Amino acid sequence: MDQVLSKLVEQLTTSGESELNSEKMKELKKICRASDEHINHVYHLLMTQLNEDHAEIRFSAFQIVAELFTRSHQFRTLIISNFQEFLELTVETDYEQPLPPPKEVAQKLKKLAIKLVQEWHEKYGEAYKKLSLGYHFLKQNKKVLCRFPLCRASML
Repeated sequence: MDQVLSKLVEQLTTSGESELNSEKMKELKKICRASDEHINHVYHLLMTQLNEDHAEIRFSAFQIVAELFTRSHQFRTLIISNFQEFLELTVETDYEQPLPPPKEVAQKLKKLAIKLVQEWHEKYGEAYKKLSLGYHFLKQNKKVLCRFPLCRASML
C-alpha cells in the first residue's frame, strides 16, 4: 500500500496542473480513511514534496494537505506537530529561505496558505494550541495576516 500511496502523491504533485486530479484524490482519500498508518505515510510523503525546490510541486502538495487537514484529526495533529517547518515551506516565514520559483506559483501558494491558516485557526484553533500559536505568530511577528483581506480578495 505504501507504494500505491507514494505513486499517487507523486502523480498528484508533479502533474504540472494547477488543480488536482479528482479521481486520484478520491483514491488517496479512500486509502487514508482506512488507517492512521496510511495517513502517517502520506504526511511524510507530502512533507518531502513540500521541501522540493519547485513551487508547483509545493502548491500541489499544499492542496492535498488542505484536503486532508479538514478530514482527519490524525493528519491535523501531524501537520501541527511540525507547524513551524510547514509555515516556512508554504508561507515563507523564514526570509532566508524564500519560496522556490516559479515566482507566480510561489505567490499563489503563499496566499492560499495564509488564507487556509486563518480558516484553520477559526475552525480548529481552540483544539490545537500550536495552530493558534502559529496563527498569532504570523499575525503579530510577521505581520502576514494584516494583509489578509487582500489575500482573500485576490483568491476569488
